[in-house]
Amino acid sequence: MFRHSALIAAFLALAATLGPAAGQSLRDLRAQDADEEALVREAAYTSAVCGRTISARIDWPSARRWPADASLAEACDGSLGAVEAACRAGRRNLVKQFVCAGDGTGPGLSGAALRYGARPGVNGYAETMSYLDGIN
Repeated sequence: MFRHSALIAAFLALAATLGPAAGQSLRDLRAQDADEEALVREAAYTSAVCGRTISARIDWPSARRWPADASLAEACDGSLGAVEAACRAGRRNLVKQFVCAGDGTGPGLSGAALRYGARPGVNGYAETMSYLDGIN
């Protein structure tokens, strides 16, 4: 009996810790999951175009102020399109990792990791293409 009660108490303590600390509704969590799945699908297509695996992830802490009704993955899709265009132009080894952020900072390359800081309602294709062209 004690063991069962201790398990319940531990579970409730964990739930209390995670719930308020995360501060996210089930709807928010589902939207994040949908965005992550969409970004993975887009990165798989980019990988196929580039002939190599390009991993992708969303930097959620950077998106604290991102509008709840806007898709972060969709805002980063244009930037991945620029990577595809670079690969089609023969620059296949440029990007190995893609990070979609929601802080509005635009594109930046560190090593082979491209980070795109999206802005709501802005397609990152032109900005990222210009950036990639500038680094040869």
